[in-house]
Amino acid sequence: MHKQNHWGYILTLPFIVNFLVFFAFPFIFSLYLTFTKWDMFNAPDWIGMKNWSKLINDKPFWYSIRNSALFAAVFVPLQTLFALVLAFFLNQAIRAKAFYRVIFFLPVVTPWLAGGTMWKWMMNKTYGLLNYFLDMFHIPPIDWLDSSHWWLPVTSVAMVNVWKGVGSSMIILLAGIQAVSKELYEAASLDGATRWTLFWRIVFPIVSPMIFLVLILSTISSFQAFDVFLVMFSSPDIVAEQKLMPNILIYKDAFLTSKMGYASAMSWALFVLIISVTLVQKWSEKRWVHYE
Repeated sequence: MHKQNHWGYILTLPFIVNFLVFFAFPFIFSLYLTFTKWDMFNAPDWIGMKNWSKLINDKPFWYSIRNSALFAAVFVPLQTLFALVLAFFLNQAIRAKAFYRVIFFLPVVTPWLAGGTMWKWMMNKTYGLLNYFLDMFHIPPIDWLDSSHWWLPVTSVAMVNVWKGVGSSMIILLAGIQAVSKELYEAASLDGATRWTLFWRIVFPIVSPMIFLVLILSTISSFQAFDVFLVMFSSPDIVAEQKLMPNILIYKDAFLTSKMGYASAMSWALFVLIISVTLVQKWSEKRWVHYE
């Protein structure tokens, strides 16, 4: 028994070392850095609460939080709704079902560099495809990505992100829908239930835990959005304040201007915000999520 305990420690040692080196230490060290001024080349200089007091009055940071809130408000419900509808219909007996599943999942594996470049071209004010269709209905062209209205570029990028991420959410929800017993469908159909009634009264309650999971994951990813804004709005050092996101600000201060202490403070503020939003979602869980 004593020898078996030794083997247990030896076999779990790689995981323990990985946890301590790549999670526990960076987690604690980043919290320490929030109270320091550090350029990554010299020793950290303790400055107390200066980073936090600066953060409270930092307009670009609050712009980014505002943009994240709008981004989440557009991205999360639309992606969840589209993914649920697609999963429901792709679970039906339709022709070329596997082909449609591949088509809807294809954007997930498309690199952001390629997908973002395509959407930048489609949203171009002068020769973009979206404005070409609007012109067919005599609607003036829209400056999707460079509008003076701060909400329009953020909303446009959120729609692009829906295109990119709906496939992964669809797979999660499709797995949940496929777990619904066929006997339930047959019994409801015999009672005269319509397709809408089947969806709302049977599928939705059973799949609600999966929908809740998608909402949680989508919300976290929306507040951590980085690559989509980096691709759609060029390099982070020239992005307008009205189009900034927290992760772009963190990247800019940490690696472009070597303000690692202040970047750590923003990271922890973002962490607290995400935890708070997640707790609110968790509090609402018991109101509509049904567990068997």
